[in-house]
Amino acid sequence: MQFAHPEFFYALFALLLPILVHLFHLRRFKTKFFTNIAFLERINLQTRKSSTLKKWIILSLRMLAISCIVMAFTQPFISNSNAKNELPEVVIYLDNSFSMEAKGNKGPLLKQAIQQLLTENIPFENITIFTNSKTYKNRRLSDLKIELLDIIYSNRQLSFEAVLSKGSNLFTKQKNNQKYLILISDFQKKEENLKLPKDIKYQLFLVKKTPVSRQNNFIEKIEISSELNAYQLNVYAKTQSNDQDSIAISLFNANRLIGKSLLEKSKDFKTSFSLPKNESIKGKMILEDSGLSYDNSFYFNIRQSPKISVLTIADKNPDYFQRIFTKEAFTYNFASLETLNYKSLQKQDLIVISELNRLPDALLNNLKSFVRSNGTVLFIPASGGDIVSYNAFLNELNLKFNSLRTKSKKITTINFEHPVYKRSFEKPVRNFQYPNVIKQFGINAAAKILLGLEDGQPLLIQKQQCFIFTAPIGPTNSNFTNSPIVVPTIYEIGKFSFKLPKLHYELGEKNELELKYNLKDDGVLKLSQKKETFIPLQTKQNSKIKLFLDDLPEKAGHYALHEKSDTLQYLSFNQPRNESLLQYYNLEKLSSDKVFDSVDNTLKSIKSKVIVKELWKWFVIFALIFLVLEMLILKFSE
Repeated sequence: MQFAHPEFFYALFALLLPILVHLFHLRRFKTKFFTNIAFLERINLQTRKSSTLKKWIILSLRMLAISCIVMAFTQPFISNSNAKNELPEVVIYLDNSFSMEAKGNKGPLLKQAIQQLLTENIPFENITIFTNSKTYKNRRLSDLKIELLDIIYSNRQLSFEAVLSKGSNLFTKQKNNQKYLILISDFQKKEENLKLPKDIKYQLFLVKKTPVSRQNNFIEKIEISSELNAYQLNVYAKTQSNDQDSIAISLFNANRLIGKSLLEKSKDFKTSFSLPKNESIKGKMILEDSGLSYDNSFYFNIRQSPKISVLTIADKNPDYFQRIFTKEAFTYNFASLETLNYKSLQKQDLIVISELNRLPDALLNNLKSFVRSNGTVLFIPASGGDIVSYNAFLNELNLKFNSLRTKSKKITTINFEHPVYKRSFEKPVRNFQYPNVIKQFGINAAAKILLGLEDGQPLLIQKQQCFIFTAPIGPTNSNFTNSPIVVPTIYEIGKFSFKLPKLHYELGEKNELELKYNLKDDGVLKLSQKKETFIPLQTKQNSKIKLFLDDLPEKAGHYALHEKSDTLQYLSFNQPRNESLLQYYNLEKLSSDKVFDSVDNTLKSIKSKVIVKELWKWFVIFALIFLVLEMLILKFSE
């Protein structure tokens, strides 16, 4: 015999109550004297014996009735196990992914499933429940009540194969035990087909939770582009409703409303906001929707646009750079090879190599490291420069200078579609006064051409984050610096070197952040939100710090990055949108004995296989019989 709720055996202490009542209600008989004493004494003896016997019978019936009631509450049953050591094992997967937030007939699907688990009579002493983020192993369901009610939604959605694998590993190694794996989920579609495994060593049951409505609107992504004095923020949304013509959205800076807009169906649910560059934005967009709530908010962060750091390295200071890189937008510095501080290179946004005759090894190594860390370099060769040292740098970009050519050529081609010129020219210019160059290097490689010579050879190319001139542009070799093209070319390359900071990061991804902060040897960066603070994994290299954010944080929102009490900047995190499309697997093609619509029906199926006979009804009947016998004895013994 086994018991579904053995904890009710503690109620057997109630057997003390009738015993105490019996002890405190023993009454002493008083003797009355009459003339015929012998006759009365005989009657008095008979009365004492019958009264005592009746009380013992009543006490026994009451104790038996209480015992049977307690046994009925423990729900005893006879299992179909063939041996004493064979026990049925039940492992339950409870899907707590964001899609389970969809509304069912009685509230959110996840809350509805938890309530069904807590109210159903599961006839096993211990069960194992696991979610996408946590495991409760070999626990009594009564002990799990508080923990199950505290389950929160998670973005860590396990695949169907991962769920089966984890569930299988949670069973014991006992081969003879009956094993049942129950999957409670909405079975959101991730792949084309859902394939059930073959030759499994347990019985699988699928409990499909179906939402009332599959309509959901959500913010899919945002993009930012830089204008002259402002940023343009593009917002993209999606909807699963064919009848939805527009979606209302609000934009906040911290808690201050700064804009509202409609994402219209005619514009593919896209809208734009203009944001100032001279102001930090701790942004939050809120979308009005009655579907899932986790994807109705979108956090992003834009720091106030800093000045761009530019360092020119040359034998002589070319004064035209200082006139182009103005103080309002740039922090400009010049250094010769003799005065160059190599540690300062990694702090720059743009490094200009201007007509150096030779690149020393120390500078070469630092330039390569700068390029590998995604830094921007503007390289201008000297007419008599060392081509070997030049190519030692260009090889990093799979580029190579050929021999120096001495025939004068005009610049005749401008790529107006390139971002460097697209912002400077509204349309292509036909009557442009093109400059010329005298000496130029040939170059062989595939790269984006910004400026071209009259013979089809490139003058200015882009490869990765590097811009390479094939000829000196100083006054001894060209009139380029006196032409109208010099300012938009050099200035926009400087602006191009500024990398817009990442607006937001996705939770659950392996995020790596490279920051330019000078910390002391014992300095540590922390992330905090309200009362929650944690220290991410971090490494220091020269003047840069790299943060690694994998499992933390767990909640969407803005987090302050600070050293001790100083807040350095804010980082924004969002939940991934891979669960926002409410599309589900079709389980109708699967075996009907494996798919159920409720936890109750699933448990009935398992009970029919595990339980031979439930005995609690018999104990209820016995309790009623004992109570009736007690009432009859009390009535007819008066």
